[in-house]
Amino acid sequence: MMKIHLKGRSRYLYIAGITMLIQFLFFKCLYPFPNFMQDSYNYLRSAYTNADANMWPVGYAKLIRFAGFFSHSDTLLVFMQYFFYHCCALYFFFTILDLTNSGKWVKVAIFIFLFLNPVILYLSNYITSDVYFIGVSLIWISQLFKLIYKPGVLLLVTHVLVLLLAFTVRYHALIYPVISIIVIVFCAVSLRTKLFSIVAILALISGFVLYTTAQTEKVMGTRQFSAFSGWQMASNAVYAYAHMTERPAIKVPEEFTAVHTRVSNYLDSLQHIPMDLRPDKPLMAFYLWNPGSPLQPVPNAEHIADNKLHLEKMAAVSPLYNKYGKYLISQYPLQYIRYYILPNILQYANPPAENLAVYNDGSDTVWPVAQVWFGYKTNNVYTRSDTREMQIFEYYPAFMVFIILLFTGVWIGYLLIGGRKFTAPRFRNAFRITTLYWIVHFGFSVLASPVVLRYQLFNMILGVTFSVLLIDMYLRRARYR
Repeated sequence: MMKIHLKGRSRYLYIAGITMLIQFLFFKCLYPFPNFMQDSYNYLRSAYTNADANMWPVGYAKLIRFAGFFSHSDTLLVFMQYFFYHCCALYFFFTILDLTNSGKWVKVAIFIFLFLNPVILYLSNYITSDVYFIGVSLIWISQLFKLIYKPGVLLLVTHVLVLLLAFTVRYHALIYPVISIIVIVFCAVSLRTKLFSIVAILALISGFVLYTTAQTEKVMGTRQFSAFSGWQMASNAVYAYAHMTERPAIKVPEEFTAVHTRVSNYLDSLQHIPMDLRPDKPLMAFYLWNPGSPLQPVPNAEHIADNKLHLEKMAAVSPLYNKYGKYLISQYPLQYIRYYILPNILQYANPPAENLAVYNDGSDTVWPVAQVWFGYKTNNVYTRSDTREMQIFEYYPAFMVFIILLFTGVWIGYLLIGGRKFTAPRFRNAFRITTLYWIVHFGFSVLASPVVLRYQLFNMILGVTFSVLLIDMYLRRARYR
């Protein structure tokens, strides 16, 4: 069952609620308008047209539309995001308390990181799916922890639904069914229940993929599940190709001639520009979204994320770009590893703060779709803060490095001192699930797209939580030996 026992824990509920309101009210005094990035306008366009398919999954756009049923106030949407995260974080926090008897300092440390973490507050002010996806992910992994020691039909049913919800929000959720199925296999339920749960997961996910594929064809004119994936493949491959020290001329298949010619001509134009000044120097999404990218079907297009005609053209060439990206990788596999995979591994450990460290992409205006949806009188936005405090997020990448080292250290310590002997079974299993998630997430993230800080916050939460839990166990064990 999913029941949460609040007896003796109500104080955490009250403190979380009170601090949430105080933080939100103070923050909105400083930032009366939300924070926007390019993704924001695509989500708003999907909400405005009630689209069932777009370049990004539309689950977050449906949340925007749901909020719009009550009001198009941007403050309401931001509060809903922040409130949703708090509800999910409380469920995760109480689940963690059930795993083991931990010291007071551990509970306080985890509570502070979950509910007083400034990055969550600022991320909630973004019109983007990040904090919504983190909340769904907290529910998802909490249910996995519970499935091992307290499985039930209701928990399994709700878990399948949460999986489907995660799938509609972020493509990173592609790894979630794999992990869920592995955990369900080891659940203490009947074989029939296991099979039914696994079939239900596969059936719902497959149904969603088929429906999205049909809707993508209807909305964007091309039958494919994700128009984004082909572009990401080409972007990753071209980034590696662009940074090769030598690029011998190759004769590409005829279907790639046009795009490869544009790429080659563009790279030739960069030859005399110092590497540090090149627009494609950071391992980011330059070749994917920048208007000057040689991959763009129409050069220098404006407002790409909210340009329906341009997005349709991007979707039309996505299957070709998917094959072109794979072709480049097949021609230069070692160079791809050297210039894309290895840098992205380093970026996984030290992810750039990206949009988190800047307000509204450094602009004081928003695109028309945001003005229309939120009913702004003008397209100008402002803050009452000078935004200097956002520079704190430039230190979060170093914090991520510390968390990875800490989590790896406590994991090695767990093996060396025989952690199985002095930890409760439910904690051991939760720790295994978390380790499995970290391994799978690492592999998927490094291969899929350039890693940024926003994508690592869920990892941060898990790393901090289990690191302090294990440190507390080690200290208590040393004290009583």
